[in-house]
Amino acid sequence: MRRRLAVLLSVPLLALPAACAAASATPKPPPAAGTPAPAQSYWEGQDELLAAANTVEDYASRNWSDAYTSVSLDLPGGVLLVHRVPTAGFDAEIRPLVRGVSVRFVDSAYSGRTLDGWFERVQADIDDWRRRGVTIHSLFWNGEGSVDRCLTVEVENPRRDATLITTHYADMSICVRQGGPAVPLTAN
Repeated sequence: MRRRLAVLLSVPLLALPAACAAASATPKPPPAAGTPAPAQSYWEGQDELLAAANTVEDYASRNWSDAYTSVSLDLPGGVLLVHRVPTAGFDAEIRPLVRGVSVRFVDSAYSGRTLDGWFERVQADIDDWRRRGVTIHSLFWNGEGSVDRCLTVEVENPRRDATLITTHYADMSICVRQGGPAVPLTAN
């Protein structure tokens, strides 16, 4: 009885790889409308917007470093957003570089060069802050609403540390908020 049960259980398992191979060899129907094809961008015009963003990033960071902040994409709207400190001539010089895509210029309080300098300054002080009992988990300026107004400093205890940090960097626009240690993503 045990042998018969083992054979009855193993026969379907032996047939499973053959069934999977046959299923994968069967041609798949085209994707439904609104879903991406394997070699196609998810958003219509995404590739063009990404190329335009790279063009603006390369040109503006070299030639307009005191005005240029960053680029971002409104993929559903099909719009390239160019963040910059309002500066005479900037918009007129950038617009012809990206003909064929919709561009919107967004006012920024600070240039990317300024924000990068602040980032490097705080990053260089992380060990000093740690010795003083302040744990800085991350720094960024291009995300979650901070792109145009401040360098975001994420700390363990913002209620305790915010005044200390903003006073120390009084010449910089700093947003202090709650953060946590980075969690590495692994394939396992």
